[in-house]
Amino acid sequence: MKQDATGCASGTWMNLAKIAVLGPALCGASVLSAGPVYAQQPAQPQQQYSELPAGEGKDTLIRVCSKCHSPDNVIANGQDREGWENTITKMAGFGAAGTDDEFTAILDYLVKNFPSPVNVNKATAEQLESGLGLSTAEAEAVIQYREKNGDFKSIDDLKKVPDLDAGKLDAKKARLAF
Repeated sequence: MKQDATGCASGTWMNLAKIAVLGPALCGASVLSAGPVYAQQPAQPQQQYSELPAGEGKDTLIRVCSKCHSPDNVIANGQDREGWENTITKMAGFGAAGTDDEFTAILDYLVKNFPSPVNVNKATAEQLESGLGLSTAEAEAVIQYREKNGDFKSIDDLKKVPDLDAGKLDAKKARLAF
């Protein structure tokens, strides 16, 4: 990792982290009240995280993030790209050590595998297609059913949509919001 003139880590992510964490101090706010302090914890064996999907960036996520917390934290916290960027910037500010390339690999992995949930009562057909992997016909069927019958309250309600592949819904149920 590169260092700047002050001896601190540098790079795009670290510069963003410095702004996020040090910015309030430079404006007269107290850094001590900025939030909890995260201590570095010993890394856990990678096989412990078998529930994380395979893919480019997984090993980097485990190596970088498990020093402070369990990478399992990401499973229940889907976000869009901007949300994950903000989270990574915050973690770098708390001391997560990695290169710009490593943080970018982690970001790409998180965006691909842990996106924001899809609210099936508000989503457009395009959002249903991209977020849940539905076909165009299935997404349009969901919209038509919703307009005719009102909001869905559960996955069981959603499965009542004619010609909708229930297997796709079951596979993506963690990404459904009602």
